[in-house]
Amino acid sequence: MIDGVYVLRPGAWKPPAIVAPDVRREAADALAALRSGTAPVSHDDAKRWVAHLANRCNGSQLPPETKLMGAVSDILNNGYPSALFTDPAVFDRVARKFRFWPGWAELSEALDAERTRLRDAWGRLSVLAKGGAPAPQRRRAAPEDEPAGPRAMSEATEKLMADFWARNGGRPAQRNMGAPAVMNRGEG
Repeated sequence: MIDGVYVLRPGAWKPPAIVAPDVRREAADALAALRSGTAPVSHDDAKRWVAHLANRCNGSQLPPETKLMGAVSDILNNGYPSALFTDPAVFDRVARKFRFWPGWAELSEALDAERTRLRDAWGRLSVLAKGGAPAPQRRRAAPEDEPAGPRAMSEATEKLMADFWARNGGRPAQRNMGAPAVMNRGEG
């Protein structure tokens, strides 16, 4: 709560346990449409997208043709999916980030963020199309989680320990861990 008002903040997406059949069908259809856009972008689509971005960013002063072709080449080399370059919403989000023609580092950062967004959508849709979150499986306790107790030593370790104690004055007396400790505090 902030000033007596509940503020909702987005958190990590959690898949539903049960998905209605109509939602499953819609998710499967959306996944099929998304699958068609996972092929690498074609040269013509990348060139058209870069030219549109250049017009949007610079207006009357277009960057040199070498910069435009360099951006097209870098887009093709990085294998961005064609869905990024055919969706007007993606173009608007990327174009809003730049006032002037971006360098490749800035443009690739924006395109990588969009590719991540696309992968997240793919993952969520595939979970919904399959019917929701799988039933949680019980986790087997890891060895670190098990309580520590006496452990058996191998024969080689037993021999090494016996040699060590023989050279260093013998094994110390076994302590009784269950008995209360009596301490002498320097009295009398």
